Amino acid sequence: MSDSDSSEGEMGDMFALPKEYSPPPPEPTYEVFTRASKDKQPQEIKLRLVGSHPLWGHHLWNAAKVFANWMDNHPEHSLGKTVLELGAGAALPSFVAAVNGATKVVVTDYPDNDLISNIQYNAEQVLPKLTEDGVVIVQGYLWGSNTRPLLAHLNPPQPSTDNSSNSTPKQLFDTIILSDLLFNHTQHRSMLKSCKETLKPGTGRVFVFFTHHRPWLADADNKFFEIAAAPVIEPPEGDESSDDERDLGGFGFKVEKVLEEKMTPMFLEDPGSEEVRATVHGYIMWLE
Repeated sequence: MSDSDSSEGEMGDMFALPKEYSPPPPEPTYEVFTRASKDKQPQEIKLRLVGSHPLWGHHLWNAAKVFANWMDNHPEHSLGKTVLELGAGAALPSFVAAVNGATKVVVTDYPDNDLISNIQYNAEQVLPKLTEDGVVIVQGYLWGSNTRPLLAHLNPPQPSTDNSSNSTPKQLFDTIILSDLLFNHTQHRSMLKSCKETLKPGTGRVFVFFTHHRPWLADADNKFFEIAAAPVIEPPEGDESSDDERDLGGFGFKVEKVLEEKMTPMFLEDPGSEEVRATVHGYIMWLE
């Protein structure tokens, strides 16, 4: 073996990275949201965003900003209400609901430590007293899974009595927030299942604000509302066919569009109509 071969064999990999090495994640960033209503306090809300995340929690989305201002102009959907947010990200709408007088705000996102710990950090920084008092609660939640852990925040355990009928939660949420989630096309039914199981019929409202970030998939985004409004189809008794083998029907929601507002597109370099990518749409849904 030559000297050069020997040198390469003994020292050539000295500075090579281990196979299990992965570069450190990007540092968190911060964004300050200024509320459009000048009489609102706090006027500015500073939010920490995770450095990077495959579920897009590292952005403060246009839909969240537009909805936060919309909620400031419609405080009746926060004041004295119980609020649930799914897929909260930085949780701006939840925090606005809290400062507008919600009695309970349950902030959820995918049960990933980076996402949930970041929301908890924001809650403690933005609303320390409300968080300490349990008005604002941060929790990991997987869309479509068991909703009892969510409803437990509205239905604390009661001492059992002989008159107790069952353990079914009685209180449901007044307000449910879905901010820029409709691009998750495979999760539409899971989101709707969670909404239907947790929303108070009659007076409760689901707020769905979003942008068509991929204009060529706008129809797939809007499919959410078709499924939401379609009538419920109960499977025949004894039907053991899988979901893939029968008509699943819909969820029986009433749907109304309430807003369309132009913003600057989130990603200027992205393909597709810039006007479409700049537009935030707002819908309300409810169960009769």
